[in-house]
Amino acid sequence: MAEWDRRSPWRQGHVLTAETVAALGLLSQADQPQPLVVVVSHDCDLAQDPTNEPVVEVIIGRRVDSADGNFTHGKNPRRLHLPSTDAGAAICIELMATERRSIPKRELAGHLPSATVLIDPARRNTLQYWLAARYRRSAFPDAFDSHLVETGVARRIAKILEPLGNHIVAVFFDVDEGTEREHANATDPFTLSIDLLYSTDTDPAAAEAAAATAAGAITAAFRDRCFDKATSKWRGIELLACTPISDEALTYAMSLRLKRWNADYISLRAEPAQPMVVE
Repeated sequence: MAEWDRRSPWRQGHVLTAETVAALGLLSQADQPQPLVVVVSHDCDLAQDPTNEPVVEVIIGRRVDSADGNFTHGKNPRRLHLPSTDAGAAICIELMATERRSIPKRELAGHLPSATVLIDPARRNTLQYWLAARYRRSAFPDAFDSHLVETGVARRIAKILEPLGNHIVAVFFDVDEGTEREHANATDPFTLSIDLLYSTDTDPAAAEAAAATAAGAITAAFRDRCFDKATSKWRGIELLACTPISDEALTYAMSLRLKRWNADYISLRAEPAQPMVVE
C-alpha cells in the first residue's frame, strides 16, 4: 500500500475517478445514479501526516441535468448545485450535506484525482462557503419566527423567490436594527428590513428587474398579512423596507450586520411548522 505524504496530489474540490470510487467500496454507499465523490477536506489537513489527520473527508454527490438556482451560491445549507466541467463540457454536481464520508488516507494513497471532472477556483470558494455555513448559523428570536410562519408570510416569500434563484443569490434580514429586545405581544411588532441581493454575473439588468418585482411582491405580502387596515397598525412584524441590492454593492460591514434568510429552514408541511434558522 502506498504511503501518504505532503506531496499527495489530492486537494479540496478534487473528484474521485469511478475506478477509485469502486476500489474504495464507495459504490455500495453511493446509491445515487452517476455518483461523483468530491474531496472536502481542507488542503492543510490533506497535507498532514496520517498520524495527525488520518482521514480524508468526501461528499458523495451525483450528476444532475442542470443547476437549480435555488441550490446554487450556497443558498441552501443542505443541498448544493455546483456547476463544473467534465472534459471541458459543462456539468452540474449535486451535493447533499448528509452524504459525507471519511476515507482513511492510506487507502486513498496511490490513487489520482480525476483529470476530466474539474471544479474551478470560484466554484471551490462556493463549496467552502457552503461547508462552513452548515456550522455557522444564527437564529432569529422564536417569537419573530412564529409571526413569520403563522401569518403565512414565510410561505409567500418562499413562493415569490422560488423561480428567481438564478437572479437573487441571497436574502438578508435586519430585525430590530440588530438589537435584541423583548416584545410583549403582537401589538409590539418586530421591525424588519429586507435586502434582496441580486447577481451581476450574467444579466445584471434582468436580475435587478427580477429583484425589484420580488421586492414589490414581498412588501405586498407583509401588508396583506401583518398590517391591520382597521387600526392602521402593524401586528407581529413591521416591514420597514424591502430593497434590491447588487452583489457588487454589498459592503463588508453590511454582511456582518445582516442575517441571511433561507426558506429551506422552514418545513412548510411539518406540523407544527419548524422554526427558521439563518446564517
